[in-house]
Amino acid sequence: MSDHKIDDCWNRIGVWANSQQRMCPRLEEVVHCANCEVFSLAGKTLLEGEAPAGYLDEWAKQLAASKVSNSYDSSSVILFRLGDEWLGIETGLLDEIVPIRPVHTIPHRKGSILRGLANIRGELQLCVSIGRLMNITRGEISGTNVVKGIYERMMVMSFNSVRFVFPVSEVRGVYRFSESDIQEAPATAMNCSVHYLRGMLDIEGRHVGIIDHNLIFPALERAIL
Repeated sequence: MSDHKIDDCWNRIGVWANSQQRMCPRLEEVVHCANCEVFSLAGKTLLEGEAPAGYLDEWAKQLAASKVSNSYDSSSVILFRLGDEWLGIETGLLDEIVPIRPVHTIPHRKGSILRGLANIRGELQLCVSIGRLMNITRGEISGTNVVKGIYERMMVMSFNSVRFVFPVSEVRGVYRFSESDIQEAPATAMNCSVHYLRGMLDIEGRHVGIIDHNLIFPALERAIL
């Protein structure tokens, strides 16, 4: 380091003078230590000075070390509830979540899966029921309950350039997990068809079925044809 002694007055007085020290008179002009030439000169002295002993060697070792991979075996899903069943679906498929909208039936098109058309930001989108596809009953917990934090919503999802809208009983949020955490979903663990599930996660004491979008979205397309 340079032999020039640095006057670190900002540490001794600084912007906040205590009861035993008067405020630096330069602050009346420069307002803050960062605007003072004394502070700037000290910084310049540090940058232009010689590095401490061993500093360059330490950095050379760090830069020469093998790079540590930042990849993680993890995924994230949107948690939501249909009836009494908790499910999760890959977050990358989600376009948006909107309040419940009116669903308009399509003339001469009747079916349990296709509910009709919903207006999403001025565009009519196909509204489907994945609950019926998965044989999920409405359940005892339903409707909107502000006190309990229950709000019915519509989720807008895209898969292979096709958009679907489906109503859900409640949206809980995003959950990140490791792929190794997924367990096989036994038929007795959930009151729905496990055919469309990748597996199951135990989240806060709940059995959450993780939907396999590669299975459920093609099934929705077949159901509305």
